[in-house]
Amino acid sequence: MKSITNILKRSNITPYERVMTLVHNDIHKEKTGKDALSDSDIHTLTKGWYGNTSEINEYNKYIKIVQVEDSMKMDAQMFLCRSEVSILRNQRILDNFISNSRRLKKISNFSLAEEISDEDCINFLIQNTYLEYEKVLHILTFNNLPKEIQNDLILLDPEITHDGKYLEDQVFLYEIFKNGNKINEKDKNIIINCIYSRIYYEGAKRIKNSTAEKDGFLLHSFFAELLIKDLFHKLADDIHLVYDKEESLLSAIENYAKSRNISMESLIKEKISLWLDDGLFVKEYSPLFLSEAFDTWNGDTKMNHKELFQTWYSELTKSRLYFKELFDTGRLDKQTVGKDFLGMTRSNEIITGGSLYKCEENIDFVKEYKKQIEILMPIAKIFLFIEKYAKPIKNYNTLCEFKNLAEKVSTTFEVDMTGRYKKFIESYEEEVKLLNFNLSRLTDLSMEYLYTDKSLSYITGIDGLAFNLDSKVEVEDIAKKYSEELNS
Repeated sequence: MKSITNILKRSNITPYERVMTLVHNDIHKEKTGKDALSDSDIHTLTKGWYGNTSEINEYNKYIKIVQVEDSMKMDAQMFLCRSEVSILRNQRILDNFISNSRRLKKISNFSLAEEISDEDCINFLIQNTYLEYEKVLHILTFNNLPKEIQNDLILLDPEITHDGKYLEDQVFLYEIFKNGNKINEKDKNIIINCIYSRIYYEGAKRIKNSTAEKDGFLLHSFFAELLIKDLFHKLADDIHLVYDKEESLLSAIENYAKSRNISMESLIKEKISLWLDDGLFVKEYSPLFLSEAFDTWNGDTKMNHKELFQTWYSELTKSRLYFKELFDTGRLDKQTVGKDFLGMTRSNEIITGGSLYKCEENIDFVKEYKKQIEILMPIAKIFLFIEKYAKPIKNYNTLCEFKNLAEKVSTTFEVDMTGRYKKFIESYEEEVKLLNFNLSRLTDLSMEYLYTDKSLSYITGIDGLAFNLDSKVEVEDIAKKYSEELNS
């Protein structure tokens, strides 16, 4: 920014410098409440000078830019007010929807605006819902087994009817160790990374409002037969670590790692590698396929663990082939997507909603998916209603375009003129965040209903029930008008 004082000391001030100095004064006054120029200075820069036709035309050209920006600033503020009022009105509709849904306990009985067609709702839902492939594979396999096998598996893991993580781990280890107890370096690293991905989550630190590495670890999960808490106790025993109580275990391990000038991650992975060499998952924490025992925490199984696992694996192989045929023939479509969990992006295979809805096969999970689309229709209707009448993303992009145009004017006059626009954007962002929070409540409400519907086994996942401000859409005409004026 050029010095206003130095400009005013000169007698040969150019028309551009006159306007630029006035603009700098306006920005100073906007920030401080006081003029940087005296009344006589302002008079000198405006009415107190004479120029030739070329100079006057140049002066008027820059004054016009200032006037357009002033008008844009006022229109941007009015646009913000209208946009926020629109969001607030739709928030009232959303709050009423949530309240009535909770009272009735049946979101499927709630209707909304007739302006939103069923076809639009269906299209929205099939684009934003899916079934997780591994979960469907697991549940289908379980349901195809004889009742006595199912009962044995439930003894092994009470959550097994809907959560396949325990058996997925068992299958994972079996497919690595099935050719012998010795594994190569590549397979060893696969196991190490798989275990580590189960215990460390970057987002856990944010929840605890911490930057310490130790606060990213979760102690209460498991991998196959290995409780993660046991893994840390085993690590502490290996390094002869003394700690007062379990709550201080992670802190003690973190301090030990720091004393060796390494991260906890390096220490943990190093130890798991050594344990695998010494027989982890073979001699200790043996997986099901190596166990001929019958006992579980919940009673004895009728088949021993090894036979039970082989029965499961045989049925799983059939299920995999069945799905392969569905995918190969195009009757269903599988995609890999990234899913965020506690700050870590994990690859996840899904069966797309579009292929499920179009599928004509008489399959339980296809029929259940279609039933859930019917249940979720009111959810889609409220979202599309808000999208149509509040236009959060379009309005946000319009406010951002006002700021972008102000940045161009700022470059012209060598001063930041975007302060007001940034405040407008921040204000609107807060309203959209609150709207998304309530939409998240609505998603939770819908999922709660699906999970409590006893007739459903294959619960759909739902995304997209939020307004993503990173999305780019065409802006409102008012922003286009100012773009044309400033570029003319």
